[in-house]
Amino acid sequence: MAEKRKTLKGFSAVFCDAGFFIALYSKKDSKHRRALELFKEIKAHKIVIHTSWFVISEAMTILLYQYGYSEARTFNQTIDLYKIHHSANSQCHQAIEIFSTLSKDRKISFVDALSKVIITEDLKNIPEMSFDDDFRARGLTTISEPGQIPFL
Repeated sequence: MAEKRKTLKGFSAVFCDAGFFIALYSKKDSKHRRALELFKEIKAHKIVIHTSWFVISEAMTILLYQYGYSEARTFNQTIDLYKIHHSANSQCHQAIEIFSTLSKDRKISFVDALSKVIITEDLKNIPEMSFDDDFRARGLTTISEPGQIPFL
């Protein structure tokens, strides 16, 4: 099983999922404070943030629908800070296979399945910035809540 960490020490790049962006850009989100802590660490260590257009779309939509225009627009204005990955057709088909296989037993979004493909194929398994335990369950290293495990 992949590891769950609470620090970014030693990493030069991370992949951020929609949940991280939503928590970062909405003060009303229960994970907002932790997302801010992690983002400060990213800035301090000059860590490159990777994501995908699918993640951007999911985060922007949820921010708008659940938190409001201001939060969605603020996020929208920052997307040039991130290295955004385009998905090849073959990666989308792999994600469909992952989605079809894993969604039988648990809820998994197509975007999460595609993120797994991008992280494992294009990004050599860099850690995932996520508050979603599904990423760790799928074999990816996640950076999330403090206090859940000792620093590694």
